[in-house]
Order: sequence, then structure tokens, then C-alpha cells
Amino acid sequence: MARALNKPGPAEFGAVDTSSDPGALIGFLDAATSVTGLGEAKGRLLEQLALGQARAALDVGCGTGADLAAMARRMPPGAQVSGIDASETMIAEARRRTANLGAQVSLQVGQATGLPYPDNAFDACRVDTVLQHVRDPAQVLTEMARVTRPGGRVAALEFDLGTTFLDHPDSQTTQIILGTFTDAAAQGRIGRQVPRLFRLAGLADVSVTPAAILGNAAFWRILYQDHVDRLQDQAVLTAQEVSQWWASLEGLAQAGSFLGGAVIFLTAATKRAGPATSPAAACCQE
Repeated sequence: MARALNKPGPAEFGAVDTSSDPGALIGFLDAATSVTGLGEAKGRLLEQLALGQARAALDVGCGTGADLAAMARRMPPGAQVSGIDASETMIAEARRRTANLGAQVSLQVGQATGLPYPDNAFDACRVDTVLQHVRDPAQVLTEMARVTRPGGRVAALEFDLGTTFLDHPDSQTTQIILGTFTDAAAQGRIGRQVPRLFRLAGLADVSVTPAAILGNAAFWRILYQDHVDRLQDQAVLTAQEVSQWWASLEGLAQAGSFLGGAVIFLTAATKRAGPATSPAAACCQE
């Protein structure tokens, strides 16, 4: 008998409203802000969007709305930032957290694969750790390019779970846990794919900036606990292997020797001012 879900797994963010505990998922997103290097990467993402010159910007998969205020602060007076998310739970939380911004923020429930906005509606468009949870990331980026005006900026921040690393004495069990966790995500290796998908969407001047993001042992346990439980339930790992693996991880943390993280990719580009290049041609460009 499989254990009931009690921690956020990689697939849960694709269906927040039907999760057994959406509050835990919101808490997970808040906890992620403490991960070393992530805040700096988010700041660089905003810099790539040239928000100081943007009158309208869009956050695709805005979640709790935590980044909307940061976007608004960088935009000119009177500018508007919009957020869209597939989850009613997340949009409700975003409305609560951005209520003080009034009409400067516009929020709605909707699908990233079919954005409910007209062509060329935004000067800047961003997506942040969302593509790993969707089935068709290429369509999401095509939609983002569509709603961005010619000359506008598009940027994405995405983990590549296939680059996850952990210094642990049990390398065999660690390899099983990290590999199956990556495979359980809808797009576990999306970070390395985004630059190519940007070009396929007809975006130009694509730049890529990788960064190593480090997590602490407490966050690691939040992230991996339920997945490791599933591996035990499925007899992929024994109870003894799991117990010893966690004990070793805790020992590393207590000794101040924990080291684990993954590579995150910041990809940014400009929408072409002329007719969009065909996907085949865009794929072959630098």
C-alpha cells in the first residue's frame, strides 16, 4: 500500500487544485526562496527583461505572486504587470499578496499553452521554474513570443534536474534517487532545452547564463521525502537503504559538510521586429 502524499513531489505542481494539500505546495514555494543563489538568479532574470522601459509585462505561471511586486517596482509609473496561472488556488493567493498594488496588477486563471491575451500585448514576458511542470513547453514559449511585441523581451529561468548533484557516501542509492526524481518530473531536463526552444519560437539574440543553486539539508528533505517514500513503497529501495541514506544525509548536515544542488539556466531573447523566422531556420541559428 502506497503512503498518502504528505510532501510536494515534482508532479504535484501540475495539478495544484487537486492536490491533497495545496497549502504544503504554497509553503514549499516560500521555502524555496531561501535556496542559495536562487534570489540572485531571479534578479538577473528581471534585469534581462528591461522592465524600466516596459509599460506592460506578463508573468506566466505566476504562482503565489511573489515575483509580481518585484516586477512592478522596476517598471515606470502607470505600467501594469499581469500574472496568469492554471491554478485557482495560486491565483487566489497571488491576489491576497498583491492587494496593496491595486490596479497595477492584473491576475487571471488560464493555461500557459493558450494565453488569453492578444498578439503583441506585452513589452516583456517571463516564466520562472514552470516549464518543468508542463507537457508542452514549446507551445508555452510560442505563446509567450506571440503576446510579446516586436522588440520586446522574453526570459525564462529553469532548473535542469538532470544536473542535480549531492555529495553522499552512498553513491548508488543517491544515483537511484536523483535519477528517478528527474524522470518523475514532466520535463526534468528542460533547463538545457530552453535555448533551443526559444529559437524554435522565432526569438532572436538568445543568451544563456547557467548558475549552480545550492540547497540546504532541510530543504532537500522537503523536496525528496515523498519521492524516497514512493521508491520504498515500490520496492525500488529497501527500508534499511532509505533509513541509512537519510541518516547519512543528516550526519553530513550536522557536521557542516552537506553539499547538494542543481544547475539553473537563465535564457533571454528578443522578439524579432520583422516576420517570424520559420522554426526550421530558427533552429539552425546561433
